[in-house]
Amino acid sequence: MDTPTIAKYYREKEPMERLKLLEQSIAAEEDPEGNKVRKELWDIRYSDKSEVKGTRADGFLALWMTLEFNRNSGSRFFGTRSAKKDINKYLKKLKFQELQEKGGLYEELLYRECCHMVLVYMDLCQTDKSYNTTLCGLIHIKEDSAKAKLQRDIQETAVQLPGNLGMEAELGIITRAAREIYRQYYPNEGNI
Repeated sequence: MDTPTIAKYYREKEPMERLKLLEQSIAAEEDPEGNKVRKELWDIRYSDKSEVKGTRADGFLALWMTLEFNRNSGSRFFGTRSAKKDINKYLKKLKFQELQEKGGLYEELLYRECCHMVLVYMDLCQTDKSYNTTLCGLIHIKEDSAKAKLQRDIQETAVQLPGNLGMEAELGIITRAAREIYRQYYPNEGNI
C-alpha cells in the first residue's frame, strides 16, 4: 500500500515535482527499499535535460513516441529492422532488461513507471488541442471519436506493434501497463 506521498508521486506528471515528492518520502523514511529503487528509476527515466529550463526530459515518454512513430513499420520494406533498432536503443538506454532481470521490487516498480508513462501519454492526448481536432485544429472531434482514436493509438502502439516486430518479451511490460491504465482511465469501455 502506498503512502499518501508515494500515491501523489505516481499521479504527478512533472518530473521535478515528482522528484520533490520522492525526496519528501525519502526524508520521512517511508519505504526505504522501495524509495531507493524509485530514485534509481527516476534517475534513469529523467537522465536527459529538457529544452525547457529547470526540468528534465522524460525518457519513457521518448520510448513511447518511438513506439508510436514505428507502429506501422511492419508494412514498410526494411521497416522492421529499423524499428527494432530504434526501440532497442531506448530499451537499452532505459535499462529495461537489466531492471527486469533483477526481478522482485525492481520489476514491480518498473511496471509502475510504465503505467505512469501510459497515463501521462493519455492525459497529454486528452488535453492536446491538435490531437482532438481535424482540419489543422479548426474542428473539434466528438468525445466518442477522440476516445476511439486514443484506444486505436494505444492498441496499435502497445499491443500490435510488439507482435508485428516479434518483441513481445521486450515490450510485454509496456503492453500490460497500457491495458491496465486504459481499463482504469475508461472503466466502462472494456479492454483495448
